[in-house]
Amino acid sequence: MTRYPGRSTGIGERPPLPNVLPVPASLGTPITEPTAVALRQVVFGQCPSMIRSEFFSRGPGMVFREAEQQLAYGLTFIGGDMTPMARSVLMIVQAQILKTLLFETDPARILKSRRDPLEPTMTIQKEALVAAVSEIIWRAGSGQGILCLPSKSLIHVPESPQFNHDGVTEKLQLVPFAKWDELVTVLRRYIYIFQEEPGPAVLLLLYSAVLSRGLDRVNEDLMGRAANFSGLTHRSHLVNFKGSISNSVLCLLMTGRATQFLHNGIQYRGDEDNASIAETGLLIRSPLGLLLWMGNEEKTQATNLGSRLKTPIFPIWLVICCDQSGLLFCLDRALMRDYRNEYNFQLHYYTSSHFQTGDTILNVCTRGFDETEPEIPLSTLDKIIRTKWSGARINWNGIVPYL
Repeated sequence: MTRYPGRSTGIGERPPLPNVLPVPASLGTPITEPTAVALRQVVFGQCPSMIRSEFFSRGPGMVFREAEQQLAYGLTFIGGDMTPMARSVLMIVQAQILKTLLFETDPARILKSRRDPLEPTMTIQKEALVAAVSEIIWRAGSGQGILCLPSKSLIHVPESPQFNHDGVTEKLQLVPFAKWDELVTVLRRYIYIFQEEPGPAVLLLLYSAVLSRGLDRVNEDLMGRAANFSGLTHRSHLVNFKGSISNSVLCLLMTGRATQFLHNGIQYRGDEDNASIAETGLLIRSPLGLLLWMGNEEKTQATNLGSRLKTPIFPIWLVICCDQSGLLFCLDRALMRDYRNEYNFQLHYYTSSHFQTGDTILNVCTRGFDETEPEIPLSTLDKIIRTKWSGARINWNGIVPYL
């Protein structure tokens, strides 16, 4: 049986959400039918369309483990159905939460305390979640944002041949922001909506990022060329009906651009018989990292993952193994500042699974070990780590590898 580390689940019975006020009709502007149709088309590919409730009103919430306990920094998910795409989105939010807890230096953006940053109080959990969601939206909007919040009872878009109800989109209030502090203030007031489980948290975050980036620009990211959304007949989109993990969703939420390509810069694909096609990947170094394993080395190398995702600004990596998602992170930001810090270091591994009941801390050694010493069979996570640190030796510190 797989052994997970730790002394307790740190989950227990979830506290009820506080008494809250519904989103007022005066906040922002009601969504219109053209915007609702365009949103559904760029996110899901078509509208009207079949509705999967787990994509809309019955998705996972952004719910923390028990405060002031081991793994209190972590979002968790218990029971029900969650698509691989939704889990990867939650892990990106988790990465942003860790960035805030571990490396935020602006006291106006997160409450500080003398506690271990990995065992935050309920107040700090909430503030970290607000900062995480705000930063994803703000980055997508390049210094501005549009927050999507659903009305409790008002329906702004009636059903028509162009649009069918999904339980969320037709109720949206679109709230624009030109100032960071105003976004944080409003989101703090309505963060409970993102914590409802089941609820629309994943969809609201994705919709907010898309509208903040702009429908035309997101479609340009997807198509790899300039686009006028209203005039296109052939479009790509962000989420497929199966809910598989999407490179474009990952890049939109992590970097602010919805590119499907993971390489550095612009690469050209073509041959003697066909004109070269420009494929735009990562134009700048990502604040958060990405590491992949697609089942074997050949498929993993075919993703063409570039150094701007492998070597992020902050030492936090989203880990994708086929349809599974987790996080690797280091407590020392200097890991990304000096290559000598990469000789011997520690990485924490976290998943949203309630089966993980304690810290998983890996010792990673990239040089100075006895190369004549026989290697033990590599776990999948070992292989993922080696895509960044080739030949590294990983010590699980007595834990039976569970990925």
